[in-house]
Amino acid sequence: MDDETLHRPLAERRTRREHRQLPKRYRDILPEPPAALPPPSLQVTPEDTQTDSNGPQSPSRQSQAPASLTDRKVLKSGRNGFGLFRQYFAARFPDHDPGEHITHNDLIESSNPSLPVDRYNPYPNLSSFLIGEWYWNGGEKKSQASFEQLMKIVGHPEFRPEDVAGNNWRLIDAQLSGERNEGSNEDDWEDEQVNRPAGWIKTPIRIKVPFHKKMKHPGQKEFDAGVLHHRKLMSVIRERITRPSVHPHLHFEPYELFWQPNVAAEPIRVHGELYTSEAFIEAHNRLQEQTPELGCNLPRVVLGLMFASDGTQLTSFSTAKLWPVYLTIGNESKYRRSKPSCQAFEHIAYLETASETFYVEVYIANFCWC
Repeated sequence: MDDETLHRPLAERRTRREHRQLPKRYRDILPEPPAALPPPSLQVTPEDTQTDSNGPQSPSRQSQAPASLTDRKVLKSGRNGFGLFRQYFAARFPDHDPGEHITHNDLIESSNPSLPVDRYNPYPNLSSFLIGEWYWNGGEKKSQASFEQLMKIVGHPEFRPEDVAGNNWRLIDAQLSGERNEGSNEDDWEDEQVNRPAGWIKTPIRIKVPFHKKMKHPGQKEFDAGVLHHRKLMSVIRERITRPSVHPHLHFEPYELFWQPNVAAEPIRVHGELYTSEAFIEAHNRLQEQTPELGCNLPRVVLGLMFASDGTQLTSFSTAKLWPVYLTIGNESKYRRSKPSCQAFEHIAYLETASETFYVEVYIANFCWC
């Protein structure tokens, strides 16, 4: 043993450890996309090459023609490394296969997601945010501990005095408290200036309020409850499914997913996606059984619309709230829908609380009619 090896740690001297593999129970197996479907060129049958006045039809064009129930059959794809395979009930495998576009980034969420550029909004930069956070959260009466915290902020390695100078602090505080600037339109929304999709519609909402039969004017009376901000569903759906970054990942042909660890084992049904559910498959089959429109040779597909809504606090220093309504397409995998980087949810409406005028009018109506 030479002198260099003698001074090395004991673990480094045992070179055999460098080639030792972890036991299988400790290995982390990466996710794997489904097995690829047969290419369209291998699915062509003699009857698919019939000619018409415009010449022979290509396989992709012919596969778009609605197939009758007698032409449809059970088609099974190959198994991937985990033993999963897809089973279709169709005349041929679909030409559009989202599985071809799946990458490891689609299956794994990055541990270091990129932060938005305006993550300090309404503060313009980190230095301003640190000063504002100290001012609001350090208490009304400044103490020695608060002064020491301010010294830590000023001594922060990323603190830049030039980023703080010249800030309009009154405007920033107004945005934090939810107040509007003088001269601004009361109907303007904060996100109309940033990333707000076009096509928003304002619809006045009228609510019928019942009054007791013993009142002077019983029955239902209509009152203005506010304005509903919303978008047309068809325009949102059309824009979503035609977006180049989204369309390749949409499943238009539902299928059943099975797990079969080996050829001798009995396949087991796997549930997990909306487009592999029984309800989705039944809706797709009913649509294919319907008589197509005259002269229409386009494929008929089902879109699964999934809605979500939850109360959102608009700012950290006020009681202003909204109930945004979101829409996502169930034809897209849940692994992509759950990734914020995929931006799978679209704003379609904002539900506001009833205006104060509504409550005042109802109160006056009750008071006058009793």
